[in-house]
Amino acid sequence: MVTGAPASRRRRIGTLLAIAILVGGVAIAPRLDPGWLLPLSVVWLLLLATLTIRFLRLAFRRAGWIGASTLVVLAASGAVLVGRDWEGPWGTRAPCRRNWGWLPSYLLRSSPTRSVTFEVGSRTVKVCYGSPRARGRKMIGGSPVPFGHLWRTGANEPTTIRTSGPITIGGIRLDGGNASLYTVPGPETWEIILNGSTGQWGIESEYGDELEAAELGRTVVPSGRSDRHQEAFGILVEPGTTPGSAVLVLAWETTVVRLPVAEANP
Repeated sequence: MVTGAPASRRRRIGTLLAIAILVGGVAIAPRLDPGWLLPLSVVWLLLLATLTIRFLRLAFRRAGWIGASTLVVLAASGAVLVGRDWEGPWGTRAPCRRNWGWLPSYLLRSSPTRSVTFEVGSRTVKVCYGSPRARGRKMIGGSPVPFGHLWRTGANEPTTIRTSGPITIGGIRLDGGNASLYTVPGPETWEIILNGSTGQWGIESEYGDELEAAELGRTVVPSGRSDRHQEAFGILVEPGTTPGSAVLVLAWETTVVRLPVAEANP
């Protein structure tokens, strides 16, 4: 008992330290140089695997196979919850998707997933997107996001719009369900593209004929400027000018693009 207590205490301290590193890794990843992400992700995944095995052993000791199996089921259910592209009213409440079909989804992210949820009339709308940082680079109109080229409007998975019912975005109709948002930035105007496909990774080079065939529509909106520099790409919501409407704001650096959103008839 005397010799076991210090060992048990060390295991608890080690577990707490590993949990702190796991949580801290997610928090600091967006602030690190991207070159550090792969080695940090390897360490992070090894710690996660170690903790998973430790908790499974603990569950087995405390409750046998039933306890270990329950832990596995709970972990798998959480992965399914995050990995599924939920639609309809539930989709506007469910977490943003982590596309487990692509290897980068298992790594730490320099561009964390963000979301914004709002109401337009009786519709609930949720927008999920990756939020990259400028890090001293010129992004909009620079080499990362050049004018005249397709952009996923964020990072990682394509920016996804979930709605509980029919709406219009920039005049393009979305009959409930989900759609991905792509853009073609320009110095004075942006082309807005709504696409009915949301299961793809956001790599612009893979936007081929199959994805083009899934487009719901395109429109062009003006690009504005802000006096305030915004380091991380963000999608915000402003009140609309009419009842049952809102304005979706794409903002990065000093560029601001506004998309009108309105409730549509069934």
